[in-house]
Amino acid sequence: MSYDVTRRQSAAAREPDAAAPFVIEDSTAYLVAVAHRLFARALQTRLAAHGVAVGQWPLLLFLWDEDGLSQKALSRRVHIEEPTTARTLDRMERDGLVRRVRNQRDRRQINVHLTERGFGLRDELLPYANEVNALATHGLSDQDKAKINSLLSYMIARLV
Repeated sequence: MSYDVTRRQSAAAREPDAAAPFVIEDSTAYLVAVAHRLFARALQTRLAAHGVAVGQWPLLLFLWDEDGLSQKALSRRVHIEEPTTARTLDRMERDGLVRRVRNQRDRRQINVHLTERGFGLRDELLPYANEVNALATHGLSDQDKAKINSLLSYMIARLV
C-alpha cells in the first residue's frame, strides 16, 4: 500500500474516492514534535544566560525534586537513554551543577547530587519555565490546560 503525504489544504482538494492521505498538520506526533522544539527554543533563550542547556533542564527538575537519585533512576524518570544521561551529566559535572558519588551500599550504582550552584539555580530558573508555559497556554482556560496535560500524560504512558 502506498501513502500520500500532504498538507491540510491540499488534502481538501483531493478526489473524493482517493485514498486518505497522511495530513501533516493532523499528525499528533508532528504537532507534539514542533511544540517541543518551540518550547525548547523559548526555554533555551532564557536558560542560556545562566550557563544551563535545555537538555540539562529535565535532569535538574528531577534532582530538585529528589536529590541523590541514581544515574539509572534519573535516566528512567526523564525518559532518555542511559548513555545520553551520562553525557549530559558529564557536562553538568564539568559546569559545576552536579557531582556523582558511588553508592556506599551498592558500589555499582552512581548517585547524582546537586552542587550548591545546581541547587541555587532552582529559584532563578523555575520562573522561566512558568513564563514559557504561560506564553504557550495564554488564553486557555484552566480546564483546557488540565485536559492538555492529561492527554499528553496518557500518550506518554502509552509509549513508554
